[in-house]
Amino acid sequence: MSRTLVVQLDMQTLCREPDLPADYVIEIVEHGIVEPSGKTPEEWLFDDQAPVLAKRAAKLQRELELEWEGVALALQLLDEVQQLRSENSMLRQRLGRFLKG
Repeated sequence: MSRTLVVQLDMQTLCREPDLPADYVIEIVEHGIVEPSGKTPEEWLFDDQAPVLAKRAAKLQRELELEWEGVALALQLLDEVQQLRSENSMLRQRLGRFLKG
């Protein structure tokens, strides 16, 4: 039986990796962009995807001057677009095999 390694980062580590101020991370959490375990910022633990999402969110907020609600929506829509592209690619492959036969 194989084990899955779960990486958990505390608030300080999450802020350090993408070089974000703690108040940005709090906003990102409050808007559901990343979801830590724990009840308070001192107890929060983040998975290994949180630094990537937090950095992406901060970049959108800064470069497009969006409110955090807009950042959350933009990230959700970008994720949906990526999922649709993946699904479209898979369906094109299946269709290609069907048409060749």
